[in-house]
Parts: sequence; C-alpha cells; structure tokens
Amino acid sequence: MASLAAGVPIAGCADSEPAPDPEGTPRSGGSLTLTLPGDAASFDPALTSFVNVADGNRMAAVYGSLVYTNPSTGSVQPQIAESLVADRTGQHWTLTLRDGVKFSDGARYDAAAVKANWVRHQDRSIGSYQAAAVLNITSLDVDPANPLVLRIGLASPNANFDRTVARNLSYNASPNSLGPENVASLRDKPVGAGPFLLKQWTPGQPQTYVRNPDYWQKSQGLPYLDELVIRFDIDVQRGVESLGKTSDLTITIDPENIARGRSQGLGVEELRLNGGAMVLFNTAQPPFDDPRARRAVALALDSGEINEKFYAGAGTPAKGIFSATSPLANIQLTAPQNDPAQAARLFDEVTANGAKPLEFTYIAPSAPTTVAVAGFIRQKLGQYRGVSMQIEEVDIATYIRKVRKGAPGWTAAVGQQWIEDPEPGIYDLLHSKSFSASSGYRNPVVDAALDQARQSIDAARRRNAYTQVQVELNKDLPFWVYQEAIAAAVFTSDVTGLSLFNDGLVHWDRIGLRN
Repeated sequence: MASLAAGVPIAGCADSEPAPDPEGTPRSGGSLTLTLPGDAASFDPALTSFVNVADGNRMAAVYGSLVYTNPSTGSVQPQIAESLVADRTGQHWTLTLRDGVKFSDGARYDAAAVKANWVRHQDRSIGSYQAAAVLNITSLDVDPANPLVLRIGLASPNANFDRTVARNLSYNASPNSLGPENVASLRDKPVGAGPFLLKQWTPGQPQTYVRNPDYWQKSQGLPYLDELVIRFDIDVQRGVESLGKTSDLTITIDPENIARGRSQGLGVEELRLNGGAMVLFNTAQPPFDDPRARRAVALALDSGEINEKFYAGAGTPAKGIFSATSPLANIQLTAPQNDPAQAARLFDEVTANGAKPLEFTYIAPSAPTTVAVAGFIRQKLGQYRGVSMQIEEVDIATYIRKVRKGAPGWTAAVGQQWIEDPEPGIYDLLHSKSFSASSGYRNPVVDAALDQARQSIDAARRRNAYTQVQVELNKDLPFWVYQEAIAAAVFTSDVTGLSLFNDGLVHWDRIGLRN
C-alpha cells in the first residue's frame, strides 16, 4: 500500500509522522487503496446503488459526475455538466454539457448520450434502480442548434430537480455500451468518462483501477493517482484497523469506528446527514400493516440504549428522520420510543394476549454491528407475550434487491438511509407514487407536504412542509430511526486532496498522496 511502499510509519507509531491533512495538493502518481464494507453489485448505472458504502464510490471513479451536491453549502455544483438550470416554473430544465468530454471508448459525452442513459432508466423492462428519478420526466429534447444542450420537461414542477440528478442520474455510460449486444458487459466492463478505468475485477477480490489517459481534465494533471484499488471487508471495524497496513482510506458509517480513527490520530472527514439506521417496516404486509404493531416495536426500544451498547456512546441517538443539525428539523417532534408498559399493552391488543402470535423475519445486512443490533432487538421484543422475531442475514447486494427494490414478502428490515437533502431522498422514501417507497407507506397528507416542499427552494416554506411530514410520521411510524446518519472518510497521513460530495463519495480526480 502507498504508506508502506513509501516507507512511512503507520498512524500513531512515530512522533515524526505528519498530521493528516485533507486539504493539501497531492503529488502526481502512486497507488491508493480504499476499503469498503461490501463487494460491488454491478457497474451498470441502472442496476446498482449509488450510496456511500455500496457502489457510489466505484461509480464516481469510472463515470465521473454530471453534477454533485456540495456538503459544505448544500448546493448542487456542475462537474461534467457546465450548468443545470430551471425556468421560473420549475417544470422545464436545461442541461448544458462541457465541450470536449469523451467516454473512454472515444464516444462524445453530449446531450444525446445523457438522453440515451435516462431513457434507459425509464424502460421498465430494465428494472432500473433509478426509475424513481425519471418518473416525472415527460420529454428529453436535444437542442438542434447545440448538441451539448438537453431540454428537460417535467410532468409537474420540481424546483429541486437538480438534486435528483446529483443523487440518481449523474453516472452515464457511453451510448455505444447501451445497445442490446453490449449492455450485459456493463456489469464488469464499464465505459465511462471518469478519472479511472476498471482494469480488473473478479467478484470477491479487490478491484484495480488505472488512470484514464483521456480524462477530460488531464491538461490540469488530473487525476493525481496512477492507480486506485478498492478492497472490501464486511467487518467494518477491520476497515479502520487496516489503515496503514493494507489500505489508506475507508468510508464508514459507524460512529464508533469514526471515534476510533480519531483516537488513533488518523484523519477524519465527517458528514452529518438525514436518515440514519432504522427499523423499517413493510406497512403493506402483515403484521406491520397494523400501525399498533409498528408503534409497539418503537415503544419497546430505546435509541440511547442502542447507542451505548453498540456504538460505545459515540453516535447520536435519533429523534426522527432529520438530523438534529438540519435546518429543516423540528426538535420538538421527537419520535415515540422507550415506553415498555405501553408497548406491552399494544402487543397484547395485537396478539390477543398472546393467542395470535406476532411473528416476523427481520432482514439485516451482513455486518457485525448491524447483526448485533438486530440480535438485541430480537431479545428485547422476545420479552413481550406472543412476539417472535427471526433474523435473516444477507449480503449488501441481496439486501438491496430484497428491500430497497421492494421485493414482495419481506416484513421488516434494517433501514439505512444517508440523505444530504430531503430532495430526493425523503421524497423517494415516503411518497406513495415513488418507486423507491419500499415500505408500502401511503399517507395523502405526507404526499401533499412532500409535493409542496419539492416545488420550493424557500427555506421557510420547505421547513413548514417537512414539519408536517414529521408530525404524520410520528403518528404512523413506517420506520423507527435509532441512530442518526453519519458518514466519514478515515485516512492515513499519506492521503491528501480529500473532499467528499453527496452522501460521502470521494472526488477521485482530486485525491492523491502527499509529497
């Protein structure tokens, strides 16, 4: 790894080691290794998840971003795009691409290429994970006078459509790779315009990426790195322990890991996000189609107890779907929890005093802390008459397919959301017309409030709308959030030029190794 090859001691092992500095200018060249908690599912932009600990960082490396959300300002910034702007109604948007950008197969990155990718997401036979993002699009027209301009028409106004693009539609493949004869190879042979090319990937093994020699910013010496290696380890604690040994950087959502990194003198770049770790109910499937059952589970549990037992008190017990640091949160609207007596009364109602058992399976991604929390929840609920919970442990790819994609039959699961802005994350999670509303939740008051928030960029109007959402969520409890969302890059002192975007993705053309 970079630190060992350079002969630099690992973090905390020598007084002479420089302090981590994410803001320096990297030298040109070298190899950097990133550790993630799971293997890749696919490099097909339609068939994988773009979140921080899934395939988001892999996709950013090979495809580059049209636009991205800057966590420091909350604003959407252009990258491969030159601009993405709306008219006064918010129903018509114009995307303008930078001139001279090409895919790694030489195809031009123009408006027609973006249109081909977005139309593919609209094809229901594909089963795109990004289908919710294109649901509102009614027209995509390449400007006849300028092949770099795409005119976008929406069925209903969306003043925050640029956030949808940043989150779900930023990774586009060469149009040459989208034909029926080529599309199968997108899974492991992506053709993008990002700073790196995927050189080698055998499932279950580390992936090797090499510098894209035709990257559109090569005249500026970007990317700095010659090589990027992405390895995985489902034990997230080993992700931090590996730093300075087998890797240089890890992305983690575990607050105890983040605290451990700081205590060891490692660098930490942290994002506070909406969402979090939650118990997610399938409200369309028994037994959790009954709101009393959902409320009983929430009242049987205590977010503070989970934080102490499984995150060593390093995390932030959640009060709802919004981070306490969000200007859109209402701290007076704390979600119900920690009332065992009331939980017992509700469980007795639902189970007819145990005569009709409440039995369900809880799906948990295969990570030690996540599975341990699931076991604790099972133990707590098992204390109530007639309640029985089984745990189904799955890998991340299976979890996404069964829960995130809304496959039928599941009853409850770990929910994990990292949302930089309520648009489109909370809309997709809750709106009844969203393809991503995997919990089956339906509430017309919530739908109306989400639509109102979507149509405005005014902070006060958005806050009022999301306050109404929080009121309804506390009544209905389609999920119970127990840990606030956090994402962080933890890194050795060899790494510099590190900046994050969206929910914790790395700008791969800016990162590198210190001189």
